[in-house]
Amino acid sequence: MAPNESTEGSPYIDLIFIMKSRSTTGFAIETTLFVLINLTALLGNLLVCFIFYRNPRLRSVTYLYIFALAVSDVAMATFCMPLVWGVFLVGEWRYPRVVCGMHGFAVLFLAFVSLQTIALLAFNRYCRVLKPWLFRRVFTQQFVLFSLTIVVLSAAFFLGLPLVTGWGFFRFHSGKITCVLEFHQPLTDKLYTGVLGVVNVVVPFSVIIFCYTKVFLKVKQHRQRFYSITSTVRHSHNSKISVEEIRITKTLFAIVLAFTLCWVPVFVIEFTDSVTGNHSLPRRVYLLNVFLVSISSAINPVLYGVLNRTFRMEYYRMWPCCCKCGVDLWDIPKDKMQIRQKRRGTSTY
Repeated sequence: MAPNESTEGSPYIDLIFIMKSRSTTGFAIETTLFVLINLTALLGNLLVCFIFYRNPRLRSVTYLYIFALAVSDVAMATFCMPLVWGVFLVGEWRYPRVVCGMHGFAVLFLAFVSLQTIALLAFNRYCRVLKPWLFRRVFTQQFVLFSLTIVVLSAAFFLGLPLVTGWGFFRFHSGKITCVLEFHQPLTDKLYTGVLGVVNVVVPFSVIIFCYTKVFLKVKQHRQRFYSITSTVRHSHNSKISVEEIRITKTLFAIVLAFTLCWVPVFVIEFTDSVTGNHSLPRRVYLLNVFLVSISSAINPVLYGVLNRTFRMEYYRMWPCCCKCGVDLWDIPKDKMQIRQKRRGTSTY
């Protein structure tokens, strides 16, 4: 059992037994579904990264945050999800303890980085819609790189501190099918889990809720003003600019909503386990945890294609033979395409 040393003395014996005694149907459904999600997350986000590489117009300050999200999701699909795939296949954790620690750290690290980046996106939209003068002064490429660096360092610090001090360690959880952070002392577990929750969950979500509430109130106010006064050419021009901002804001809000629907149940499960300390939730609840985490990495490229016209046209240009629209877009010269995008209100902010 040397390869399974990360499960020695595990409090999840019942869950380990249930995992190994799955029916053939349950095994096939769980494994196939997870593999499909893994491949979708990897290929979809690699495609998003390639689109950024080939299209310089997408290298604006807002889209740089989206690129950072895609890189985070590629890392999750490359380094974290395949290990879970292996556990689904064999029914147990057969990797060394050091791999367990790296896997558990990477999952939490990438989750915290993604949430903090989405909070930065929310603040970006808040400044762009409500305080354009602040947006022009603050959101430069240097600020984007600096803010992402702070996010990465803060996530690494708060996750690395309990490991360096010896307060905590990572152990395989056969219900969540991942390695989770545990502490030697129950009081330390509750206190530090609370600190992690406040710094990496509560604060970012508070920023997101505040910023998007203000943004949508502003959008609602603008629409009321637009419908009441539409006679002047100047106002018509301003409304077109606002439509551009509204479109990209809606896309980013959809990303926030999808991330929230995926991760809030996960955080609730983690908090419940920490408070009760007995890890006694049903396996189906823990399995929901596994799939929601993986879906959160796969859904963003789909949202870009459905909601964002710039990405949608780039998807079509990647495969011009897939549809007539793709052929038409492929044949459009770049300068004419830019004019058409401006006429349709496509934003590059």
